[in-house]
Amino acid sequence: MEHEPVLTSEGMKALEEKLQHLETTRRREVSKQMKTAIDHGDLSENAEYDEAREAYLKLEKQIDETATLIARARVIKDSEISTKKVGIGSLVQVEDIKDGSKKQEFRLVGPTESNPENSKISHLCPIGMSLMNSKLGDVVSVNTPGGIKKYKVIAITK
Repeated sequence: MEHEPVLTSEGMKALEEKLQHLETTRRREVSKQMKTAIDHGDLSENAEYDEAREAYLKLEKQIDETATLIARARVIKDSEISTKKVGIGSLVQVEDIKDGSKKQEFRLVGPTESNPENSKISHLCPIGMSLMNSKLGDVVSVNTPGGIKKYKVIAITK
């Protein structure tokens, strides 16, 4: 079964901005690229036209997928984010049980918004699934490629 796409309000705003950019700026660029290629004449042997056509089809697919995601997604309201237990939208601070000085902070988000470099992790990834529904003080085990890691939940905020 496919999961309902879930977004934070920040994630929805970013998707709407992306769609706006694709439908305006990017569409104009690709349209100009197509016109230039068509102006070069014979389309049957025009690699520039083929490239522009591919870019157009790819762009339209991207626009359609983004619009569909926006239409299907459920936005987590700020009022739905609990500070009592971890859920989508929660900002969680954990402490490595083995090395208590090693603390990490994650924002749990839907897979669409996931961006580990910015500490945004999907609630469906191993650490996200382990943290879901945990409470302050809970110790969670995460199966990692390097073995099982244990983390203690030391803060849950919005």
